[in-house]
Amino acid sequence: GTATDIGSTLGRITMIFLRNGCRRSRMNIVDTAEVGVDARKLLVLAPMLLCFLLGTVAGAYLFTLIDVFALLIPASLTGVVGLCYMLFRQRLKGYLKHIEAERLNMQFESMRGTLERAQTMLHSFKSPHHASKDGDDNVVEDGEVVIELEHGFEDMLERMRTIEEGIEHFRQMPCSTSPVKERASTHQEV
Repeated sequence: GTATDIGSTLGRITMIFLRNGCRRSRMNIVDTAEVGVDARKLLVLAPMLLCFLLGTVAGAYLFTLIDVFALLIPASLTGVVGLCYMLFRQRLKGYLKHIEAERLNMQFESMRGTLERAQTMLHSFKSPHHASKDGDDNVVEDGEVVIELEHGFEDMLERMRTIEEGIEHFRQMPCSTSPVKERASTHQEV
């Protein structure tokens, strides 16, 4: 299967290059993207095929030396890798969760700062010394718009506080609990 995938991927790359006169400069953005994706696919498939071939040769050689006990080598290697995965899984999961929470927190802080600056500008626009000179009707309409916008900003800030509480809850959640499992358990309790 891997050799077939490598062959079809190489064939697709060759077809794209032949269609464009073997010149990379003639390729459009779609062809360039397809060649890039196929090249990355080959970077996975080729080492996988090479390791498979090396493993079969090494397995055959070890079988001639130690008979059926040759299976203990790949079995022990698989066991060690599985044990390492079990031991470091929680630590890695916690680290990745911490990175994601920090990223969300930075985005949240940026958004909150923007909303607060906009609200401050609205307050300064609402002040009496900023009134329009076109007449009292425009001042009333501008004031109503400002009040409506101010209520909208207050609503957005309240929602942002709710999101901030959710982020804090996410950050304090133990690594073994996923939000999906937690939501399912709260629905069952109700």
